Amino acid sequence: MNFNASIKNYITDDIAAKTASPNAHKIIEEVLKDLRKNMETLAYSLDNEPVVSSLKSNSFSKSLTAIYILQSSLNFEEGKEIAENLFNIYEFCKQGIMKGFMKKKSKIIYDAIPPIDEILDGWKQIK
Repeated sequence: MNFNASIKNYITDDIAAKTASPNAHKIIEEVLKDLRKNMETLAYSLDNEPVVSSLKSNSFSKSLTAIYILQSSLNFEEGKEIAENLFNIYEFCKQGIMKGFMKKKSKIIYDAIPPIDEILDGWKQIK
C-alpha cells in the first residue's frame, strides 16, 4: 500500500475536511494530531470500555494507520538522519500501541504519546 492509498483509506468524515488541503505539511500535522487523539482514546478505552468495544478497535486501527502514513511520508533520500530518527520514534509508538492493546495496559500507550507531542510541537514551528 502506498502513501496516497493510505491517505484515501484513512480519511473518514471526521477528518476529511482537515486533510482536504493540497498542502502536504498541513496533512501531516493533522495526521499527527489525529494520532495523538486516537492514542489517548485507545488508552482511555482500555481502562473504561467493555472487553469488546468499537471505540477501542477504531482508535487502535486509526492509530496504526496514522503511523503507517507518517512512516510512508518520510524522505530518506533528502533527510536520511532525520527520516531514520522519525521512523524509529514512530516504530516505538507503534510497538507501544500494539503491546498496550494486546496486554490491555493503557500505561504503555500513554508512555508512547510524549514523543508524538514533541514531533507535533516541532512540526507546528516549521512553516
